Amino acid sequence: MKKLLLLMTIVSALSFAKDSPNDVLEDRIEDHLKVRMASVIKKADYDVTIVNNSMNIEVEIESLTTPKLNFDQVAQDILKNLGTDSSIDDIYIVIKHDSAVGEDKILFSQYFKK
Repeated sequence: MKKLLLLMTIVSALSFAKDSPNDVLEDRIEDHLKVRMASVIKKADYDVTIVNNSMNIEVEIESLTTPKLNFDQVAQDILKNLGTDSSIDDIYIVIKHDSAVGEDKILFSQYFKK
């Protein structure tokens, strides 16, 4: 019984460790955005997730105060710098303020259809 329980634990742990087939592409897009958007947003962390033919982009801006940016223009700059292939049908962009004190605040969210 103990062996069966141990085997089930190992199998379940391995199933959670399975990578998505899009992980490499997601990492490349995140790195690309960090470099290309550095002049627009100084301290930002990008998280890209691709599922089915949809892409979700979450941008966390790290600062003490809420940045004074034109978020529509920032989203357009992100779209311009993506350079994704034609298999992506829609893109959802969320820009958050990651404050050192308190909770994150959503500053912008927009759905874009290609």
